Amino acid sequence: MALTLYGVTFIESHDVHPPIPDTELVVVRDVAAVCGQSPYSRPEATPDRIDRFAKVVDAYSQRGPMLPAPMGVVFRSRDAVQRWLELHFVALSDALNYVENRVVARVHVWRPGEASEREVGADLAAVAADSLRVLRHSSVTTVPLRTEKLTGIVLSAAYLVELERWNEFTAEVQQLGEDNSELRFEVTGPWPPYDFVQMQLGA
Repeated sequence: MALTLYGVTFIESHDVHPPIPDTELVVVRDVAAVCGQSPYSRPEATPDRIDRFAKVVDAYSQRGPMLPAPMGVVFRSRDAVQRWLELHFVALSDALNYVENRVVARVHVWRPGEASEREVGADLAAVAADSLRVLRHSSVTTVPLRTEKLTGIVLSAAYLVELERWNEFTAEVQQLGEDNSELRFEVTGPWPPYDFVQMQLGA
């Protein structure tokens, strides 16, 4: 039976009982791949599979650092997973250390009103640019997610935030919304570090 890859974590963060049924850990030294049995074929991204994937990643993230895999990665066998972990062990360990005790906030700036007007306008872009720049100072790093259609200025961004500073970060987003009452500032999270992980999946 092949194995679907959900992500990679440190084995020390988990006991022998998986937090989600029908998942297992493939271990190489102190790094573990979180997997589930599946056919050896690329799974269709159905709502049920997406929900299952998110629940597994979230459950393991509650216990320790977790690098989410791209959805749909399937290895032919347990041995193939172990070989992959060995090959990328140093990079995976470094990445886990980097995201440990850090979570992701996604922030979106938009204008109330008609759907066609919510993400357009130079004034919206200007406020979003200034506000999202301010939030960088309260985060470790950031990546853009969505941009204003005409100016290309970022309207949505993901921020990697120290877990202990989460409340401080969300309070700052709230304050930006109060200072710019004609716009809406939406923050979601805390999320696992989906936006900050790029895995090398070659053998």
